Amino acid sequence: MYCGVNCQREDWKIHKTECKIMKRVPNVPTDSIRLFLRLIIRFLKGDGKQKHPNDESPCIRTFNDLMSHRDEIKADQTRSELFRIAADFVRGYTHGILQLPSDDVLLEIFGKMVINTFTIADELLQDVGVAVYTSPSVLDHRCWPNAVASFDGIKVTVRAVDNIGSDSLSDVYLSYVDPLATIEERQEQLQQQYYFTCNCARCTNLEMNAKMCSIEGSNEGDLARVKDCLEKVETMRKNKNNPKEILELCNKCLNEVKLPFGNVYLVRLVGKAFDAAIDAEQWEEALQFGIKNYKAYSILHPPFNPCVGYLLANMGKLLMLFGRLSEAMLHFRKALENFTVSLGDSHYLYRQVTEMMAQCEAELAHSEAQGAIS
Repeated sequence: MYCGVNCQREDWKIHKTECKIMKRVPNVPTDSIRLFLRLIIRFLKGDGKQKHPNDESPCIRTFNDLMSHRDEIKADQTRSELFRIAADFVRGYTHGILQLPSDDVLLEIFGKMVINTFTIADELLQDVGVAVYTSPSVLDHRCWPNAVASFDGIKVTVRAVDNIGSDSLSDVYLSYVDPLATIEERQEQLQQQYYFTCNCARCTNLEMNAKMCSIEGSNEGDLARVKDCLEKVETMRKNKNNPKEILELCNKCLNEVKLPFGNVYLVRLVGKAFDAAIDAEQWEEALQFGIKNYKAYSILHPPFNPCVGYLLANMGKLLMLFGRLSEAMLHFRKALENFTVSLGDSHYLYRQVTEMMAQCEAELAHSEAQGAIS
């Protein structure tokens, strides 16, 4: 990731050590292992005790203040194995460069990392890396949050998306999980990743979960087909299959099933079909998939979720492509309303939608002028 000259200069005291180690590594390690290495280097340089107001504002705590859940990790077979792999990596490639701390300290660092990691998203909301932000990680979880984290490079900004009744950070909530997950899926992920059970309003709202899992008018066989198709699509994406092949598979499945629009597995599959149609430049199909999913997205996502704004912006572009300018303007306005709250007016997507709106307004004015002449 390009950070700019100042960012590189500030990071040099860490990267100059990291670079010596990475020259020994034959294959690029995972983001998590590389982050683990960088955190160890920072710890050895005493950074764990320091606040970094230039990196975080407000800066309210240090890396040493974070929880590690070391006892839970020791009892967790999967996490313990991941720690062993990460520790073996740093032991194998740092000899002669770093004097590593004890295994207990390494476990503390590893635990603080896995419990407090943020996934960094690029300007198009695609995941591109991981990082630990000591101050934002103080915010607790709710499946229906009142705040959203967004990124500008490696800078994270947390914005309120609902009225918050106090100035206390304990009343600010982010969602740690995908809102398009069922209660069972969310609970499993939160327990495996963070070692807690969520009892928020959405987790006790069985009516909403029933809608997400409904097969009304359909059957278990249709649900099984959609789940199977999702797995196949994911495999094809990892194998970098032609998007037209993915789109064909999605269409075949969608034409065979009759799940209700709000079934979350159907919503996920329509979303995959939308992405495949965009990648395959099948614009008309992409628009139809966007229209099909918008209602479910609006209901199943929390208010001002950027994913809803992103869908609206893409639908606006597609509508403008087909000359449906008034509809495009409506979608752009809704997208801008979302991004104003969730991302702010300095974010790339906000600026892009603003530019597209201006273009759409100009085309509308031209079309109206031509109509008046004729």
